[in-house]
Amino acid sequence: MSQENVEIVRRAIEVNRSGDLRTAVDALIDLSDPAVEFVSALAGLEGGAYHGHEGVRRYLMDMAESWQEWRNESAELEEITPDTVLATFVFRATGKDSGVPVERRNAVVWTLSEGRVSRAITFASRAEALEAVGLSE
Repeated sequence: MSQENVEIVRRAIEVNRSGDLRTAVDALIDLSDPAVEFVSALAGLEGGAYHGHEGVRRYLMDMAESWQEWRNESAELEEITPDTVLATFVFRATGKDSGVPVERRNAVVWTLSEGRVSRAITFASRAEALEAVGLSE
């Protein structure tokens, strides 16, 4: 199941982009457990958590309010445990009001259960993400 989990995370990262928000919401919901928790440093809650499928909708709406456009690039995925995947990637966006381009490296720990995302937590660095799961570089 672990390689399948890596592919689920890859799809979740790829669909989290600006453009057709309805398609992005539907795709993320399809990949997520109904009780999913997203903790994002990039959306409107500034590190707050989004819960459940309604939280997925709110998360993407907050992203759309903050960013004119956004995408994730160069994802590196690594299985930490059979149910945990560490993803590092580059987030590229343009501020909605400012028009300022932003580039940020993200590390996200994804937890999966029965083939669906149950939790995704964003960290400032790969080292911080590894530490959160009890590992070090």
